[in-house]
Amino acid sequence: MANAILMPRMSDSMVEGTLTKWLKKEGDVLKNGDLIAEIETDKATQEVECFEPGVLLKQTVAEGGVVPVGGPICIVGSAGEDISALLAQAAADTSVQASKVKAESDTKSADEKRAPVAPPSEASAAVTPVQPVVAAEFKNAARGAIIEGQATDVASSEGELAGRLRASPLARKLAAEKGVSLFQVKGTGPGGRITVQDVQNVLDGKGARAPLAAVEGGVSAPFAPVADRSTADEKIALSNMRKTIARRLQESKQQVPHFYSTVEVDAEPLQAFREQMNAGLAATAAGLKFSVNDLVLKAVALAAKEVPEVNSSWEGDSIKRYAAVHVSFAVSLPTGLITPVVRDADIKPLKQLAFEAKALGKRAKEKGLKPEEFTGGTITVSNLGMFGIDSFQAIVNPPQAVIVAVASIVEKPVVKNGAIVVGHTMKLTLSGDHRAVDGTDGAKFLVVLKSILENPTLLVL
Repeated sequence: MANAILMPRMSDSMVEGTLTKWLKKEGDVLKNGDLIAEIETDKATQEVECFEPGVLLKQTVAEGGVVPVGGPICIVGSAGEDISALLAQAAADTSVQASKVKAESDTKSADEKRAPVAPPSEASAAVTPVQPVVAAEFKNAARGAIIEGQATDVASSEGELAGRLRASPLARKLAAEKGVSLFQVKGTGPGGRITVQDVQNVLDGKGARAPLAAVEGGVSAPFAPVADRSTADEKIALSNMRKTIARRLQESKQQVPHFYSTVEVDAEPLQAFREQMNAGLAATAAGLKFSVNDLVLKAVALAAKEVPEVNSSWEGDSIKRYAAVHVSFAVSLPTGLITPVVRDADIKPLKQLAFEAKALGKRAKEKGLKPEEFTGGTITVSNLGMFGIDSFQAIVNPPQAVIVAVASIVEKPVVKNGAIVVGHTMKLTLSGDHRAVDGTDGAKFLVVLKSILENPTLLVL
């Protein structure tokens, strides 16, 4: 009897999947467990197994097609079997599932639109926009360029610096309060002096403005591009992963009250420890080198174990505090971002943690992660140090309550033993969900994390 193979739900947040590649074609004989297609979800690209032995009678979606979770992707049965009823049912099921997905999306959009919007502020008094000051004259460059503005008091130029504006104290005060540049006001007082009435006239739109000074050499030629552009603007279609990232980050910033705390770490002990450990590993031909990220992941796990308040999540009517520390770490992909998880990172030896992190990172870039490898994290690390970033703030990854942003190691002057010397420092910024974590808890966590990184032998005890 023929049966339809449905789009499986491969992650909690998945509502639809893109069939990127068929691994079997129509007419192929399938066995239980055969891989029939590759599906791109909001998290990764995964292969779909067939649990219905028989012949692949019909592919109901082409490569690149988007199918809602629970919608049919193909029909498997006996060769020559009549599947017209199944095809009609498949079309109806796809329509129903698509309607459900659209309804969920519309509900979320409506919720976002219902968010309170601040009323527009009252219109402020009109202020005449400030016109740009154009240079009137360039004098001997060797003596320094002296720019004469258009409101120069010519009558008083003798014995005074050319280009100085003459205005009464009250006129200057009024102009400063109202945001009016004196360069746009033409003085009507003695010798071209700017009066209070001149400034008020500009505010009222009545006064004469100082003419823009001509630039020596005549009017400049209009801008013309050196060459025609050979490319056009590009519109990039969103992948399922990018759609989910955009939705989740927007929800996080709108719904999670973030707070931020930063600490600066003396990175020299960490660098020395890493060099020593890697030298030892090289002698054993272990095929492993510790990265700064490996050491930070382990340090974050140990600090979270000591300050369990940060290893938690907000659940609306309660706070869930996790017993285990599962550290997620951000991996950038061409289509977005994914966070593989090193489980039980607080109790795993550093060497095992490093092996797992590297393997997970490699599979993440190849879109080969299994759902259990990128879900269930309790705290996240985002590292941009390899790009030379001095400091940054990451966005909390719900339901987790904390994410740690790791910046680069910077060479800079530092004070040690009362003397200024060349040192190496690294900034760590904690972003926290203030509903679940207090600022003092975040501070305690950073203090412990800083202590571990500045005393890195603690990573292997």
